[in-house]
Amino acid sequence: MIRPQLIPYQCWTAAIGVLLLLPLQSISLPLLFVLPGLGFYVLYKAGKQIDILEAVCYSISLTLVLVPTAATVMYLTGVGIAMTGASIGLAVIIVSILSFVFRKNSTKPPEPNSRTDKQSHKLVFVALPILLAVVLALVVSVPLSKSPVVSDEGLVMNPTEAGDLNFHLSIIARFVESPHVPPEDPYLPSHYVVYDFFMHVYVGTLSVVTGISSLTIFKITVPLLFFALSMNIYVLCRRTFNNATALIAMILYTLGGGLAWIVILAQRPGDVFPYLIYQFTDAAAVKYDQTLLYYLLPQPQTFALVILTFAFTLWVTLIKELKVRNLLLFGLTLGVLPYYHLITAFPLYLAVGIYVVYKYARRQVTCAQYHAGALAVGGAIATPLLFLLIGGPAQVTVAFSTYSLFFIFVAFGLIAILACAGAYRSLNNEATKPLLLFAFSAIVAVNFIALPLTDNSYRFLVYLWLPVALFASYYISTVVAGLTAARFSSAKMSLKVLAIVAALLLALPTSYLLWDFYNEGSYVLASPAEVQALQWINGNTPKDAIFLEAPSTFPRIPIETGRRVVFAGSIYTIQYHGVDLQTEIDALMNERSPESLSLSLLQHNVSYVFVGSREQPYEIATTLKDTNYFQSVYSNPMVIIYKVKNS
Repeated sequence: MIRPQLIPYQCWTAAIGVLLLLPLQSISLPLLFVLPGLGFYVLYKAGKQIDILEAVCYSISLTLVLVPTAATVMYLTGVGIAMTGASIGLAVIIVSILSFVFRKNSTKPPEPNSRTDKQSHKLVFVALPILLAVVLALVVSVPLSKSPVVSDEGLVMNPTEAGDLNFHLSIIARFVESPHVPPEDPYLPSHYVVYDFFMHVYVGTLSVVTGISSLTIFKITVPLLFFALSMNIYVLCRRTFNNATALIAMILYTLGGGLAWIVILAQRPGDVFPYLIYQFTDAAAVKYDQTLLYYLLPQPQTFALVILTFAFTLWVTLIKELKVRNLLLFGLTLGVLPYYHLITAFPLYLAVGIYVVYKYARRQVTCAQYHAGALAVGGAIATPLLFLLIGGPAQVTVAFSTYSLFFIFVAFGLIAILACAGAYRSLNNEATKPLLLFAFSAIVAVNFIALPLTDNSYRFLVYLWLPVALFASYYISTVVAGLTAARFSSAKMSLKVLAIVAALLLALPTSYLLWDFYNEGSYVLASPAEVQALQWINGNTPKDAIFLEAPSTFPRIPIETGRRVVFAGSIYTIQYHGVDLQTEIDALMNERSPESLSLSLLQHNVSYVFVGSREQPYEIATTLKDTNYFQSVYSNPMVIIYKVKNS
């Protein structure tokens, strides 16, 4: 029998590449979630012993980096999005062959360290982190499974998701129907979503390659991301601190919080989301220190948080091993992050830049050069994004505002105090410098530099929560270690334990209340009759057809069909494109002249008009009955779809 360790690792990676080349359609979906990252991770390790948890972390996170990047290359070269999986498989095979041909025969594989191996494979430090990550993923899968979904009530969504998630799922649906990088905005034809679009490209590409609906893939991907985030936190903390800190941080970072629950219970708002984000006196958006929110309300920042935590693992790895391959991988991840979420990338780039200056000032030139090289690689990859943003609406403005100490206390609760103690204890640990500098960057950004897309300087609280939770976890782990070693007096230790317990108990209620809100609420986006009409549109109209429905934040047609609407309300079109057609479209909806209406619709390239419950109150519902200009092509008791003649 052939022992696996005698087979060159390049054979295993080449086999991974072959699997990605095979036209497996829907069967390839689980493979596409992990194999692209796993193949390159094994090549990156160059035959060295592979850690199970690290392999999980790298496989999922690196796949998030590779898939939309490869899809973009396939689109720009004219090969086609559908060949994304095959192109990655071919790349893995080519690199495997090159690695085998140019291998260093004189280099012996490192001897395994039995003591380390025994420790790293203990049940508590392998199975337990994976189990915890699975449980945390299940937490977000429950609300997500209920929204959006077609039921007896129609197309049902969470009240808040009906806005943001509707928009993002509509972009993905449009991408699947008509792949384009950057994706076309279905709310405003011939305009493109030129920032934060890799989420849409990632999910849309998997849908194109596998033939599985983008909504199904999205509902699988989000819990998988939460699993990956938890694993990333564990691997990062283990590499920076220790195993005990990693276990604590997995829970604290993903589920911990501040004291907003006190305000929620006192005021009992009907809709938790706008209350916490926009109406909280002196601390608007206090809940945005929470990681959990972005998984209950999935959006580009959900994906970006996974890439961000993965980037920190790569950064710490580069600090400990100044190697070109570490530089390139960290630089690649830095470069891709802005495409997932531009604002998330800002404090990380700032922190790395500060670290380069810090190392030069300390005359540690080699380390500074490696980090400057990673920053240069990331900047080069991200540069095309700047050209896409040129000419669009202003996305970056400088503002000067500060958050009060009361705000910070409510946002982070007692966890912030534990974090300060943990940061102080870890000052001599070089691997914690990235977290310290990142915290500094987030504080500077949140207090002196605002990068608002919609007044969202509050997003920097999400970034600040990362070092806060991790340093607090480190402090908790040191106290627990001290407790077992009995290094402190019982009274002093009792106070520390009491403070930790109080901080943890006060950290969880806000997240629970938010989860409960998302798990219980519902909003009917489209009635059963409208769902039937949308299904007809899917099978009987051209993919590039443009529809008119009543303009609102909650359009029905794009999310279900991938078709475009001429205008869907001003909130997103102003934010993304600086365009507001609200007055013009409102006038069109109340047009009484069939001839004028037909002319206006043709000028906007509208081929179909959807008349459902929202459109009935407008004058257009009567005007469209003129058979000289409009033809009824579909009807049920509640919905009529008209085709504009000569369109």
